[in-house]
Amino acid sequence: MKTSFLTSIFVGVFMLTACSQAEAPKVNVPDVKVAASKVMNANTKAVLIYADWCGSCKILDPKVKKVQSMGTLPGVEFVTLDYTAKDAEAFYAQAEAAGVGDAVKTYLDGTVKTGQLLLIDVDDQKVLSKITKTSEPAQILTAIKEAVAAS
Repeated sequence: MKTSFLTSIFVGVFMLTACSQAEAPKVNVPDVKVAASKVMNANTKAVLIYADWCGSCKILDPKVKKVQSMGTLPGVEFVTLDYTAKDAEAFYAQAEAAGVGDAVKTYLDGTVKTGQLLLIDVDDQKVLSKITKTSEPAQILTAIKEAVAAS
């Protein structure tokens, strides 16, 4: 299973690289694997559902990075789930690997919608809050702190 999953990812990346020769704006794209900041005893995960072709992601991602640069947030771990390849199976495998598979599957109900930050209670596997591109870093920070307090 892992071998076919990894093979699928490598084939997808190769095909995307080979097919896309057009110049695109430079953006920081997370690895295809789950990108996460490791936090011991995190009871809340801030899960960014990201794709490099998503306009909302290009607005939300820098705001989330700004919040991360403000310092350590005890009890929260930041995770990025990459949906650039539009491969739902690989996407949900990333969510499982990050420990938020049940919450993400239930919340998205079979449809992957990029450009959002989900605040998930790890123990209960429930989405506590959703943040979109309209939120400013201060609002994101407040929502994260509230989610940590609630979980």
